[in-house]
Amino acid sequence: MRNNGTLMQEEKFLLMIDKYITQHRNTARDDAFYRKFYMLFVGYHLKYFYAQGQYSSSCFHVDNIMQMFIGVVSYLNSSLLRQVTSGGTLLQSLNALVNYISQNTGEAERVYAELLAQYEKKRIAGSMAYTPPRTVSRRRL
Repeated sequence: MRNNGTLMQEEKFLLMIDKYITQHRNTARDDAFYRKFYMLFVGYHLKYFYAQGQYSSSCFHVDNIMQMFIGVVSYLNSSLLRQVTSGGTLLQSLNALVNYISQNTGEAERVYAELLAQYEKKRIAGSMAYTPPRTVSRRRL
């Protein structure tokens, strides 16, 4: 947490992860759950860290996600654990996510590449959108 009381981006993400886990607490913890969980990490990375070049020093996408993972987990302290709804489940899910990524590296790279392509396509389309200047009506004399 910053001195002015606002949360860092990593802390906001931890709270979002807690909401995801809480919403899916009755869901089976299978590959589909952890694939969606990984996609949450990738989406957050692309939206908040990719453009700034933060957690993006590797040419392997999974390495960048693991850098982000370490950065996010480093913000996990006792005061933040008290704020989350399911602290123990959060830690177990983060541990299981690392196992999922290490066992499915090829799949994780493919998922990241697909989401990156969608992100870049959307970003390029947004920058190419042309908005004509407003016409200024002239007064008649």
